[in-house]
Amino acid sequence: MQSPDPGILLLANIGEATLKRRVVRWVFLLVAGAGVLPAGTGDAGGVPFSATENVPDYTASMTVREVYHKPEEYPRSVLHHDGWTRVEEIIGNETRIAYGSALDNVVLWAKRTGDEDFTSVDIDKTKPREARETGDTEIRAGEACKWSEITRKGSQDGPIWLSCLSGDGIEIGEKVLFKSKELVTDTRLVGLERKPVAGSEVRPPKRLFDPEFWLRPLRDYPDRPAARVDFEATMAGTNSDLRIFRHYPWQAEERRGKDGSVRFTVWNDLENQGINLIYSKREYSLQAFRSPLDPARPFNQLDAETGQAEMKRRDNHLGESCAWFNMTPDSADAGRMECLTPDGVPLKVDAWAWGGDGEIYTAIEVKRRPVDLKEMLPPRELIEPSAWGFTVDD
Repeated sequence: MQSPDPGILLLANIGEATLKRRVVRWVFLLVAGAGVLPAGTGDAGGVPFSATENVPDYTASMTVREVYHKPEEYPRSVLHHDGWTRVEEIIGNETRIAYGSALDNVVLWAKRTGDEDFTSVDIDKTKPREARETGDTEIRAGEACKWSEITRKGSQDGPIWLSCLSGDGIEIGEKVLFKSKELVTDTRLVGLERKPVAGSEVRPPKRLFDPEFWLRPLRDYPDRPAARVDFEATMAGTNSDLRIFRHYPWQAEERRGKDGSVRFTVWNDLENQGINLIYSKREYSLQAFRSPLDPARPFNQLDAETGQAEMKRRDNHLGESCAWFNMTPDSADAGRMECLTPDGVPLKVDAWAWGGDGEIYTAIEVKRRPVDLKEMLPPRELIEPSAWGFTVDD
C-alpha cells in the first residue's frame, strides 16, 4: 500500500486527537534527548495490503498520482514473495524503498538520493490492518478487483485508505481520501505478472541494520569546544533511569523505564546523522539518518535541543555548581531544561510535555573520561534484523 509523503499526512484531516498524540510521542523521545517525528503519520502500511497468506508471487508496475500537497505522478514497482514485499518509488532524484510484511505488520522504509548510498531508514511494527469491503468493483489494466476500506485496530482518526484486491489477493489499486472524501493519492496498476520471485529480491540489505554504517563519520571534525567535554553520566528519575555519553560531536542517551521500555538515541551535533530506537508496549520503532545538515533546515532530526537560553538560576549537586538552561526555548508544547556545569556536563535534566508526560532526572554518578564511539552504539538486541522479523541480504 502506498505511503504518502509525511508532509501530506501532517496537513491532512487527521484530527486534533491524532495531532496531540504526535506531540506526546515527540515528548517521549524528548525525555531521552531525541525529537524524532514518525516517518508516517497515518494508517498506511507502506507495503500492499494483504488479507491472506496465499497471495502468489508477482511483480507489478504502478503509477502513483498525488493530488494534494504538490500534484505529481511517479512510478512504483512491487515485488512479492511468500508474504514479503519490496516496493520502490522514484520521485525526481529520490528513491524510496519499502520492505515488509502486511500480515506481520512490519515495514521498513529506506531512502537514497541519486547514486548515493542510503541516507535514512524508518522501521515500524504497526497495529494489524483490517479490511471492510465497500461493494465497489473495478477493472484496472485488465485485472478485476474489489475495493475495501483499510483500518488499523483501535484507530479512528486519519484519512480514508482504500485497497482494490484481485481475486487471488493482489493489491492492484489504492486510494487515500480525506474524511471529506477529497482524493489525496491514487495508485493505479500499469502491468502485473504472476511469476516466481527470489527471496533475495524482497530482503533488505544487511547494512540497514548496522549501526556502524549509520554512524560512520561523514568528514573530519573540528576540535571540541571547552564546554563539550567527554563524559558518562548516570541519572535517576521517578519512572525511568537515564545514561548519557558524549564524545564531541557525538552524544548518546539511553532511557530504561521501570515498565521495561527502552528509548535509545545517538546523534551527531554537526550533521543530520544518528539512530533512534524505541521499544515499549505502545511503540516499537527505529529511525536512522546519515546526511549533512541542510543549510535551508539546519537541524538534526534526532536532537530535540533547539537552543540554549540561560534561565538565571543556579544549583549545586554532587559537589559541583551548575547553571540552568532552557534547551528548547522555541517550543511551546514540550521542553527540556538542563543544569550544566561550566564544561557542559548535565547534573539535572527536567523534560516536560503538554499532556502530562515528562520526567526529572538527577545525576547519581558523573565520569569525565574519554568516550569511544563504540560505547555509544544501540543495544544489539534491539537493532538485530531478527528483532524486527527480517531476514537480510548481504
